[in-house]
Amino acid sequence: MCLCSFCFFAYRIYNYVEEEKEQKNLNDRMIDVAVKKVEQNDYKDDENEKKANLPIEVDFNALKNKNKDIIAWIYSEGTPINYPIVQSKDNDYYLRRLIDGTYNQAGTLFMDYKNSSDFHDYNTIIYGHNMKNDSMFGTLTNYEKQDYYNEHREMVLFTEDKNYKIELFAGYTTSSESDIYTYPKTSSSNEKIINNALKKSTFDSDVKVLSEDKIIILSTCSYSFENARYVLLGVLKEIE
Repeated sequence: MCLCSFCFFAYRIYNYVEEEKEQKNLNDRMIDVAVKKVEQNDYKDDENEKKANLPIEVDFNALKNKNKDIIAWIYSEGTPINYPIVQSKDNDYYLRRLIDGTYNQAGTLFMDYKNSSDFHDYNTIIYGHNMKNDSMFGTLTNYEKQDYYNEHREMVLFTEDKNYKIELFAGYTTSSESDIYTYPKTSSSNEKIINNALKKSTFDSDVKVLSEDKIIILSTCSYSFENARYVLLGVLKEIE
């Protein structure tokens, strides 16, 4: 029985590591096909001045050829976060599937199916697994430390039509049943969510947030207690 148990857990570990590799290799291929690092001196004329404010370029035609469910790309300088975001008809499909539909525990970053894909809701929720190798949203809980926030205060969100700077302003551990997963329909409801997040945040921020601002919520598992989640909130600012 001991030998059988050992073999079972060894297989589980081996399978987990192989799935991590599979996820990374696929994402690296997506980056090779659709993402280009921007050198600032590439854009010197007025027409491309806006591009000079972006760290990367994303080719959504190439992405859509791979998977029509791709609605955005998220990037965080100096971290592993450099991924496509998808949206399905439910919140189950991409929970355990890669961007090509292959079953994999790492899953894919996905937007809540209830959200508008154009990020026009007051709150837009993006889910991702807390992977042990820091892939996907495995680094989000690092925001429990002020020093990490100070080093990574912003992310960039790319869509087919617009690009946004994400000004991070709060992050905290909460329950999977928290009100943060509701969808405010009014600015006053949105203000309550913002104020609650600021009170509970694990780091201090000087980002100014208004009740009418559009908020993005990045959500991942936390192991602080049963069904715990760590949520990171940021204001979406369109890059002009």
